[in-house]
Amino acid sequence: MAAFSDSFGPQSAGTSASPQRSGSISDLYPKAIAIQRLAAARSFAVLSVNARTALANGTLTVRMQSPEEETGLSVSHLLGAHSSVLQTHLWVSPIPLKFDMHGIDLFPPMEFESDYPAEDRPEFGLAFPVPLGAMGNGYLVLCGVEAELDADNCIDLHRKSIGLMREALKLDFGSVATAEALSDREIECLQLVGDGLKSEAIGERLGLSVHTVNAYLGSATTKLDAVNRIQAIAKAIRLGLIS
Repeated sequence: MAAFSDSFGPQSAGTSASPQRSGSISDLYPKAIAIQRLAAARSFAVLSVNARTALANGTLTVRMQSPEEETGLSVSHLLGAHSSVLQTHLWVSPIPLKFDMHGIDLFPPMEFESDYPAEDRPEFGLAFPVPLGAMGNGYLVLCGVEAELDADNCIDLHRKSIGLMREALKLDFGSVATAEALSDREIECLQLVGDGLKSEAIGERLGLSVHTVNAYLGSATTKLDAVNRIQAIAKAIRLGLIS
């Protein structure tokens, strides 16, 4: 049985405290591999479903995964057998799910050691739910887990899964190119509109004319490739530009 490590290890060496904007999903692969190694898992997958279509007609999509063996537990088996359970669980509980060839259930780490002796423990996987609201939702899935996980280890894995998913979902909405980056005033106006203020109130607060406020909001909407202010605000939130 593999021991659990408390760090990301060499794969994350040099990562700064501030998240780095990734250019493509492949840039996140080393971070996913690091999580896989922490759990001593055979494979990983990142699944996502758009928050705007979830439950009604959303589909869990594999965004990224490591190569899988043809035999044994797999993400294909998980989705084929438990896709509806996974989607529903995203909206009712943050607790990780444990799955094997026979079923899927909540994963209470404190009971892990008493389930089976290590040498007789059947192969299983874990699915860490990551509900991020307007940004989107999904799972970090680990198959063939062999690490000895207690509650603290499980929380740490879940925290890292949330960080990885947040970066992956940001790619759905792209990023504002450097030449088209929003100015401080544009961001400020978007934030205030998001807070419920009208253009007149924003102008009074910032000492600007209504025309100037609308100009800032119009240019921000264009730069974010949005069709209206509401969509611009939603995209700005997803990109972390406003709260």
